[in-house]
Amino acid sequence: MRRNKISTVLLVFLLLALSGCGEWYLRGNRTSAVAIKTAYLDSSSAPRLERAVARELRYSGVSRGSKTGSDAVIELSNESFDRRVLSVDPNNGKVREVELGLEVSFSVRDKDGKILVPPEKLSWVQDYIFDENSLLGTREKAEVIERELADDAAQTILLRLETLEIKSL
Repeated sequence: MRRNKISTVLLVFLLLALSGCGEWYLRGNRTSAVAIKTAYLDSSSAPRLERAVARELRYSGVSRGSKTGSDAVIELSNESFDRRVLSVDPNNGKVREVELGLEVSFSVRDKDGKILVPPEKLSWVQDYIFDENSLLGTREKAEVIERELADDAAQTILLRLETLEIKSL
């Protein structure tokens, strides 16, 4: 009898603890509050960010459409990755730590050309330890970080789109 009470109390405690964990979901299976149903990406000077934003839109259930038939036109421009040396080894003068940055501009218009999000300049940075002797080559590591920066930028832009109210046809 006492063992049943202990296991019942433990089960109730476990259920209460799990209910406070918040909402989670697998990548690509989330529900989104984006009011946009179709979007056109105008991104002639932001190829890496375009791929990331297109993926995030697809995950959110937003389909890609034409410039005139979409609920919104997302303009991505001035994608710029830069690299800066943060520290060098005092003994041999070789690079120790590097910072990679992404800067991009974006704006959103509705299908009638009305500005929904005025042009904004966004930037992200990430630093890493530079080791030319590591298994993962230096260029490959930089490419991975650039992709991560583009993914972060795309998620930020999608969060910004969730704040919009779009009037559909």
